[in-house]
Amino acid sequence: MSDLNVCSVFSDREFAALIEAEHPEIDLAIWVSENRDALERLTTDYPVLLFRGFKVANDGDFVRVRQSLIPTPAEYLYRSTPRSHVDSGVMTATEYPANQEILQHCENAYQRDWPMRLLFCCLVPAQIGGQTSLSDVSRVTQRLGPEVVKVFGNLGICYIRNYQEGFDLDWRVVFQTESRDVVEAFCKANEITYEWLDGSSLRTRQVCQGVANHPATGEQLWFNQAHLFHPSALGDEVMQDMLDIFGADGLPRHSQFGDGTAISPDMLACVREAFAAEARSFDWQAGDVMIVDNMRAAHGRQPYSGDRRVLVSMGLMYSEML
Repeated sequence: MSDLNVCSVFSDREFAALIEAEHPEIDLAIWVSENRDALERLTTDYPVLLFRGFKVANDGDFVRVRQSLIPTPAEYLYRSTPRSHVDSGVMTATEYPANQEILQHCENAYQRDWPMRLLFCCLVPAQIGGQTSLSDVSRVTQRLGPEVVKVFGNLGICYIRNYQEGFDLDWRVVFQTESRDVVEAFCKANEITYEWLDGSSLRTRQVCQGVANHPATGEQLWFNQAHLFHPSALGDEVMQDMLDIFGADGLPRHSQFGDGTAISPDMLACVREAFAAEARSFDWQAGDVMIVDNMRAAHGRQPYSGDRRVLVSMGLMYSEML
């Protein structure tokens, strides 16, 4: 692993390593190919690797890196956020409005199968803000304590979604199809209950894990998105407005325990506080590429202004249900 300097991204946390090239002409895709074994060993030591100063200038450069690190990228089906297709196995990072914060989460933790590896690439850093925040999920799990972890682990999470035109994501976007038959086949294959409502509206429910064991380390980790899907994530005032408009059964998204009982908003506030306490942010530089172990590290986004272009790819799929 020549021509590299390795140090910690954050002064008080060691879960994220910064790897800097000694000169800017080192092609990251070629370096990855030539140093694959050493790189994979690094990913076992660090849940996050941030590569900086390499020759990554455009979409095509990142696609080549993706091809080496995620040869078979995942399709982003049963979507929860808006994104745009960029290239083979590459899409934009979540396209929420720039003035909104994206809370800490592990990608696709609301599903029964998920990518173990995420790749991010910043081509245009935001003029102001737009930092990506990261948290060590092991430390988050410890903060929550064994009693909370046990409850979520035993009961699991039921995610309820109502797909209505003009609110959140339409089912055609979520399932990437215009066909009801395709939607129904996907739901049956993934044990998602579905119900077609008036017009073209759809309601789905799926029970998934509350915690999961990392396949390489065996460590039990917090792994769900109950704190994002629950309406309390919107704040008290907006939550009440949503309840007034849709009613509890018609909310665009909601979360309960797997047995159908309600999750206390106070408990979910503690979950958000645990993630916030462990979150550490860094400023992107143009050409940065980041590898994330999706179970051992959570990520989020700070509000920003100006242009910002961050790409993402995901793969190495895993499920405890298989």
